[in-house]
Amino acid sequence: MLSLIDTPTPHASAATWVDSIAATPQTANTSRSRRSLPQLAQLAKTSNTYLTSTVLHLRDGLTSNQRLAAQHRAENIHLVTQRLRDATRVEEWRAAARELDILEGNEAWKTDNKTSEFDAPLIQARLDLLNEARASGDVRRMLYLVRTSLSRGLGGMGNVELYQHSHVGTKDLIESYIDATIETIQRLARTEDKALPPGLDTKDLMEQVVLARQAFGRSALLLSGGATLGMYHIGVLKALFEEKLLPRIISGASAGSIVCSVLCTRTDEEIPDVLRGFPHGNLAVFEEQDREEGALEHIARLLTDGAWIDIKHLTKVMQELLGDMTFQEAYNRTRRILNICVSPSSIYELPRLLNYITSPNVLIWSAVAASCSVPFVFSSAHILAKNPATGEHSPWNPTPLRWIDGSVDNDLPMTSLAEMFNVNHFIVSQVNPHIVPFLSSSAPSLSQPSAFKLNSHLAPLLAPLTCLAKSEALHRLHVLAQLGVLPNICNKARNMLSQKYSGDITILPRVEYRDFVAILKNPTPGFMCGVGAGSGGGGVEG
Repeated sequence: MLSLIDTPTPHASAATWVDSIAATPQTANTSRSRRSLPQLAQLAKTSNTYLTSTVLHLRDGLTSNQRLAAQHRAENIHLVTQRLRDATRVEEWRAAARELDILEGNEAWKTDNKTSEFDAPLIQARLDLLNEARASGDVRRMLYLVRTSLSRGLGGMGNVELYQHSHVGTKDLIESYIDATIETIQRLARTEDKALPPGLDTKDLMEQVVLARQAFGRSALLLSGGATLGMYHIGVLKALFEEKLLPRIISGASAGSIVCSVLCTRTDEEIPDVLRGFPHGNLAVFEEQDREEGALEHIARLLTDGAWIDIKHLTKVMQELLGDMTFQEAYNRTRRILNICVSPSSIYELPRLLNYITSPNVLIWSAVAASCSVPFVFSSAHILAKNPATGEHSPWNPTPLRWIDGSVDNDLPMTSLAEMFNVNHFIVSQVNPHIVPFLSSSAPSLSQPSAFKLNSHLAPLLAPLTCLAKSEALHRLHVLAQLGVLPNICNKARNMLSQKYSGDITILPRVEYRDFVAILKNPTPGFMCGVGAGSGGGGVEG
């Protein structure tokens, strides 16, 4: 009986098993002894265990030992997934992600190059050329390969499906090619004058590398709007900065402009202290610290000034954080390219992207105030410029033009950045409350569940229904604007609906429904420390 329980076989004869039980009384009579009640209970328990094990085997095809091993593996996956979600440092997250990939069998996928998702032979051939050039020390050959073969999408290596199979990393071949490319560029940068071949000097080498960068393109980080949820951007900036992956070109709209303006006015040496002290500083952007305004005050202001919140609180905080620094001064100090989006309050102007090229003397705090001026929440604002010689402040635009929230017309200014700075790779941190639910429901996140994830049966219906509703709304708004019914509001609403809200890499927070309750409240130190430590991490969409 024990051997049957340990290794259940569906082909064993049920009649044999029944006969063995039926023969028990005869054996007892022969030995002239009766089974006690505990023995009968044990027999019933053993029989029940055997029957249960047999039924489970017929259902899943696993033996008892295999089933226990699978249960142990599932428990380990659950524990490691929890560690992944609770990680506060990149090293902790990466270690948990690698362990999870091993438990889930993703490592085998990384080594298998027999797939239609990318051109493995092409990437292998380029990898061999780079390795041979480095091994031979041929500077001209290395320079030629960097100039001619450097591409983000070589052999389909940018295919989003390649980054949905594992929690960290992708195909080993792709990672080897990237490492080899970096090593080749570093070898060129370290080449001394005496090691250069005849006819090639350091100046020529630098020019060739700069041209290679021009052909390859640049990366930019774009921070969306999102009111208090915009503080989630701090965790993204912290992680990228600590890994030395923070792009020099950073753009922000609305709440995103607050975060990126603080970062882009600090040097690398100052940033760690800023990240530590920022959550505990003055962040009373919606109302005075320790004084909560009542609903009647807000309603009265809305009826008289057209704004729910007085913008003076935001202006005061930004002046304390930034002083009277201009875009040009910030660029000269940090060499980072700060970009802030603003939208015109009328329909006769185009949205602007403010930076050290388009508005060198504009005061950054005034640009942030304008970019945060959400209609009916904050009043529209003027943009001020500083005279470089006298330090005097004056309106940037000589006409009485006022500006509103940059997210209205241009939350992610990809086209402008591409034209001005040759950007072709966009990393987007998206926290807009009206956008995150739709992106979260379709984002291919393996390990970070979202409150907005849909049922597997409903998910396929979301995309066509959303597209249909969006097209219908755009059409109706266009018709209303053409008929002269609130043309300004209709055009602004059309711009918000027709924008693209994701990039080549889109980072989404793990937002819960309760976070929306305090979306127009001053962020508390507890909330700030949480998002800065990474607890708001959600998912990454390619």
